[in-house]
Amino acid sequence: MRGRVIAGVLTPILVLAGAAGYLAADAADLVPGWITTSPEPVAPAPFLTAEPVEASAAPGTELAPLFDPGAPLPDAARIQALAQALRDDPRTGPSTNVSVIDLITGQTLADLDADDGQVPASTTKLLTTIGVVAKLGPDHRLSTVARYDAARGEVALVAGGDMLLAADKGVPKTPDPGDTRTAAERAVGYAGLGDLADQVAAGLIQRGVTSVTVVADTSAFPGPAYPIEWPAYALQQGYAAPVTGLAIDVGKKNLDEEYPQRWADPAANAADEFAARLAERGITATRGKARVGATGDDVGRVESAPLSDVVAYMLHHSDNTVAEDLSRVLAIETGVPATPQHSMAAITASLVALGVDTSGLQLYDGAGFSTRNRIPPRVLTQAIRAAVQAGPTHDLLGWLAEAGLTGTLQNRFTSSPGTGVVRAKTGSLTGVTALAGVVITADGRPLAFAALIDGMPYGPERPQAAIDEFADGLAQCGCQP
Repeated sequence: MRGRVIAGVLTPILVLAGAAGYLAADAADLVPGWITTSPEPVAPAPFLTAEPVEASAAPGTELAPLFDPGAPLPDAARIQALAQALRDDPRTGPSTNVSVIDLITGQTLADLDADDGQVPASTTKLLTTIGVVAKLGPDHRLSTVARYDAARGEVALVAGGDMLLAADKGVPKTPDPGDTRTAAERAVGYAGLGDLADQVAAGLIQRGVTSVTVVADTSAFPGPAYPIEWPAYALQQGYAAPVTGLAIDVGKKNLDEEYPQRWADPAANAADEFAARLAERGITATRGKARVGATGDDVGRVESAPLSDVVAYMLHHSDNTVAEDLSRVLAIETGVPATPQHSMAAITASLVALGVDTSGLQLYDGAGFSTRNRIPPRVLTQAIRAAVQAGPTHDLLGWLAEAGLTGTLQNRFTSSPGTGVVRAKTGSLTGVTALAGVVITADGRPLAFAALIDGMPYGPERPQAAIDEFADGLAQCGCQP
């Protein structure tokens, strides 16, 4: 097992420990690496549309030749001391719980009440990602279907979980040479309602149909669309949208704002846009009421980017709506209702199937908004290790934000030992600060860590800085006896 972990997943982040010069060479494609300014060639994959689609590679690149398999294991007493120093820091407090394990062997290196469940905030998204991808696979795609009912004269836009749809044409499946976006960034708008309208209009015209009513069918996502565990301010301030399984740009009204207002009914907005796309193609389309259990013939289908790219987008942007949506997709795919209760049970069952001890785990939403969520730090580190050993989630580290470089860690670790050698998921709620992921020590040893702090009386800046310094300590630690 050790060789598999080393060669397949752990090595992508090690190259960054060398120097900024390697980063620049990597971006210019002069040396191996996951950073690039040029699109990767991708192989074609089957796709149920009029045009072929090409599957993009998951983030991450194998860099086994650059990894030293004999990197020494840090002394557990010294790692435990670093964890204790984090708890003793005046910026944190006694509610600071920590787990650090060796990613190769699973040996515990630090345990500060690591079995105690704490409010995890958005580190919950790590478990959602692992649970969903472990069960569905990294190549799974989310389908949006158009279904024509001749008796009703109706085309139903059937929700399949893709809330990243484009209002018109989707992302070109063969990237333009000037398109420097990552695969995760291209997941937004990968499938387009304009492409779906092309298929549907052609099929209707072939049948001699020139006028239809357009409806949305989100009955596979019974909800509640806006989880009762989520605070009202999240919707009001643009942190989340109702989870309808069907949306354009995650229900955002304005893409130029970081946290824009969301449509009250993202699925209805998608149906409005779809009707407009049909009208542009010569089909008179009026809007009808929502449909439950649409029947008829499937006359069009578009599919999302691979699930690996969707979760990479979700983790990098800490997207609450996509996280919750994917947990409900997992429920549907496992044959249970797409309700929060069933979705969280499906996540937990998937983790158990990976061999994770979920004792003490309590999940009420997949995004981490619920203050009733409880995740022991040990569950996070065990889940990370189990994920990188399993085939479907083998590339987990490639989906996580890189310290000082990307996602929610872009403005953290910008000039510190952790820069580029920490990959992690952040977490922040009122009184809660957390970080969980993987760090490479100065000796080249990969460690999984989770630090969760709750019950804090002030903002996140001070405990966040303390956690970052703890991760920096792990990064620069040879920590031999």
